[in-house]
Amino acid sequence: MTDVSGALKNPGSSFAFSEALEFEPCEIMGDVLRFEDAALSGLLFGAEETVSIDAELNVTVRAHCARCLEEVACPMRVQVKADFSRAPGEDEYPIAGHLIDAGKAAFDELLTQLPMRFLCREDCLGLCPVCGSNRNKSLCTCLEGAVRPNPFSALNVLLHDQNNKEV
Repeated sequence: MTDVSGALKNPGSSFAFSEALEFEPCEIMGDVLRFEDAALSGLLFGAEETVSIDAELNVTVRAHCARCLEEVACPMRVQVKADFSRAPGEDEYPIAGHLIDAGKAAFDELLTQLPMRFLCREDCLGLCPVCGSNRNKSLCTCLEGAVRPNPFSALNVLLHDQNNKEV
C-alpha cells in the first residue's frame, strides 16, 4: 500500500514513490506464472479527492516455453498509469483513508502486457511429437524420412503422379 497523504494535501504537486511488490502466482492458459523482483516506481499527482500515478513496473515473469516446456525467465518493463479516487468510478481504483493499492493497478496493467506465449528462444525446436525429447538438447531421428500422416497426405500422390496433367 502506498501512502498518498502528501498528494491529497497538496493538489497540483507531484511526489516520487517506489515500492517493492509481491504478486501471487496465477494460472493463465494452463501455465502457472510466477512473478519475481517486482518493483514499481514513479510519480504521484494529487488533485482534490483523486490521485494519479505515472509509474514503471519492472518484474521478472517465470513461465514455461510453449514449444519445449523449459522454464523461461522473461524480464518485463510495463508503464502504469492509473487514477485513484475516494469515490471511484468505473476506471478508477479506490483510496482507502490515505492509502492506495498501486500494486493492484500495476498487476492489472501487467496482465494486459503479457505475451500470448512464452518462448525460451525464437528458434526453439520444441518437443519431438514421436518420442517427446527436447529437440533443443538432443536431435532425434524419429521423423527423418518419415511422412507424417495427415488428412491431406493422399493429395501428395496427385502432385507426384507423372500421368496426371491436371495438377
